[in-house]
Amino acid sequence: MTKKQNSKLTRKQKRLLAEVAEIAELCVVDYDNILDCDPEERTTRLELMKRQLAVGRVVWEYTYVDEMLSADICHFFFGRKKGFIRLWKTKKFRAFNYYIVEVLSLTEKLRLVKSIRKVPKAVAADIETLNALRNGLARSYFPENLRASKPIYKGLDIYSREGLERFIADMRKVTQYFWEVNFGVRVSEHVQPESATIATALEP
Repeated sequence: MTKKQNSKLTRKQKRLLAEVAEIAELCVVDYDNILDCDPEERTTRLELMKRQLAVGRVVWEYTYVDEMLSADICHFFFGRKKGFIRLWKTKKFRAFNYYIVEVLSLTEKLRLVKSIRKVPKAVAADIETLNALRNGLARSYFPENLRASKPIYKGLDIYSREGLERFIADMRKVTQYFWEVNFGVRVSEHVQPESATIATALEP
């Protein structure tokens, strides 16, 4: 980022940008600083950065789809008249989330949602694939050695640009479906689901 571009940021944005850079360095994904590394370590470090970024994205999509399923379940049991912000203030809704929704796995939530409504086969299948992929990446440092749950998404290496691109595109379709179901909003495929408007809609 040039100084001219940086000058357009607000004070808070500049602070956040600095924090992001610091966190990236702590997480060893600060690829901009690769030339500061020992030349013999650069290839390994870049490979590890690529893996870490891909794993982070898969886990992010997993938690977001989980949130969408939770929203669908809560709408079924509590209706849509009161928004989630108001519902979180009630003891009944908090107890339902803490002791029922929170303990359900992603696949258990999917089964419950499928009992509520007819979920498109492609959407359900992609959620099942997401679950298997996330389990392998989150539970094994070397998922390549697993018999199942290898770091492969629909025949593509999830650590590659092609694999991650295909994965993100499919997850976008899944979240688009649930956005329409949960909130009656058709989100453009060009809109990132982790945008501020979506985060605000789901926060307690």
